[in-house]
Amino acid sequence: MQLSIVGRRVEVSEAIREYLEKRLMKLKKYFPRVIDVHVVLYTQKINQVAEVTVKANGLVIHGEEKSEDLYASIDKVVDKLDAQLRKHKERLVDHQSKKTKEDLGINLNVSVFEKEDIEGMRPSPQVIHTKRFTIKPMSVDEAAMQMDLIDQEFLVFKNSTNERLNVIYRLKDGNYGLIEPDA
Repeated sequence: MQLSIVGRRVEVSEAIREYLEKRLMKLKKYFPRVIDVHVVLYTQKINQVAEVTVKANGLVIHGEEKSEDLYASIDKVVDKLDAQLRKHKERLVDHQSKKTKEDLGINLNVSVFEKEDIEGMRPSPQVIHTKRFTIKPMSVDEAAMQMDLIDQEFLVFKNSTNERLNVIYRLKDGNYGLIEPDA
């Protein structure tokens, strides 16, 4: 396991490094070959924030937690990642058993709503944060699982059936929407 720790306005002592390594070993039970773990520790007003990104077997899992104590933040984020990985493993088992039992036809209903004119416009927003991800071909089901794992509302992915970029997003009722561009 390759571990990189970055401290922003936080000194990363040897005790913190050892504690992180010990806690993150808990995740190896799901993926014995965890390739890369990136940890960012920083202070945000009175809170200590622990942000962890795990890359394993082509899967990216991200978690962020904050509390007044750095060790508590680390515990919370590792527990969160543990729950996400457990959920992913269960879905993989369910998904593989469904493949053998049923046809893999996928029906997603997408509704598009026009945004109403807004009075009293706010100043235009600015891009303040950028994330980079490797886009790999995956099925719609895999994209839905990946989106849940990284705990986001949408995911851009390359659809393995038509080799085009698609966007899958979460609807308010818990279902998913899919945006597929025309040729």
